[in-house]
Amino acid sequence: MSENTTYISGTPMPTSVLPERMQAFLVSTAPVATRLRAAGGTLPLPPDQLVPVLLFLTQDSDEMVRKKAAAALQEMPGELVHPVLTQLHEPGALDAAVRVFRKNDEIARELAVSQNTADDTVRWLAGTASAAVCEAIGRNHVRALRTPAIIEALWLNPRAAQGVVQHLLELAVRQNLPLEHIAGFREVKAILSGEEKDETPEKGLSDTEFALAMAWATQSYEREHGTTQQPLNPDQAPTEDDKTSTLQSLITKMSVSQKVRLAMVGDANVRKILIRDPKKLVALAVLRSPRITEGEVTTFASNKSLSEELLTTICRNRNWVKDYATRKALVFNPKTPISFSMTFLRQLSPKDLKDASSSRDVSQTVSRTAKRMISDKADHK
Repeated sequence: MSENTTYISGTPMPTSVLPERMQAFLVSTAPVATRLRAAGGTLPLPPDQLVPVLLFLTQDSDEMVRKKAAAALQEMPGELVHPVLTQLHEPGALDAAVRVFRKNDEIARELAVSQNTADDTVRWLAGTASAAVCEAIGRNHVRALRTPAIIEALWLNPRAAQGVVQHLLELAVRQNLPLEHIAGFREVKAILSGEEKDETPEKGLSDTEFALAMAWATQSYEREHGTTQQPLNPDQAPTEDDKTSTLQSLITKMSVSQKVRLAMVGDANVRKILIRDPKKLVALAVLRSPRITEGEVTTFASNKSLSEELLTTICRNRNWVKDYATRKALVFNPKTPISFSMTFLRQLSPKDLKDASSSRDVSQTVSRTAKRMISDKADHK
């Protein structure tokens, strides 16, 4: 995502926010050339009128207009734009402002705590904001409990401090909020409610240490998506060659809750480490990560060190087993439950079926069944 990317708001601004004499020139039916000139920010208007005009144009149907208006707002002197933004009351205007100034901590924090800002706007910001803005969002318990999607957004935002997220999750558990749809929440709830004992809570990293680990563990994801996660301090960051060993060292010091969250938001290298964690909750969290890819699933399906429960989880995911490579990997993994192996065996190509009939990697039952299937097909020719 480039620095100039803008967003069409989910909370449209009404034209009533605009100066009446400008409304006809800014609506989508007006010529694009006219809207582009207005988006340049050179209209002879006072800031309290110019800022709403530009915010309105950041929601324009034309991408060039949106980008130009956003750039004009970001280039305005802070002493002119800031007072206007803090006086906004219309939810659509606040939504547009949040999306334009999401990387300006001072402005984003003020907009996030405004009672006039829509909950869904705060939810969006919670998923992209810096640690400082996430902390401000997390302090509003009333809003977070009213709109649990904000808790989910913070949970999946690698910049949000673990302490902020953990506190909100504890509140959610105490309030018995139905958040089981959130990836990883069931695992954390089991720990917080005492159903699953975290045997090493004293070994958990501090918020500062966890933030450093999170920053390193999400760098490949951040690069891929072009977001703004800051790299680790060069004096503290491991070299690329030492990345895996450094992550493993950090992970051994984490609490179970920290590992579960890392599984949710970390990159493929992190998931490769955590899938082998002795804690079942952590390994299962890897498979529930919203960032896991089909290629990773196929690799995990062929991993003979994975437990039967993890392989069963893969087998039961209909989207994953639509992939032929994953079904084949499951058949050739001796730990895959027989019922699933037999089902996928019938879907193998003739060549792979033949390989299964003589492979030492499959169970004897699968091997015998494969031989019988080959024999039956030969008899029917």
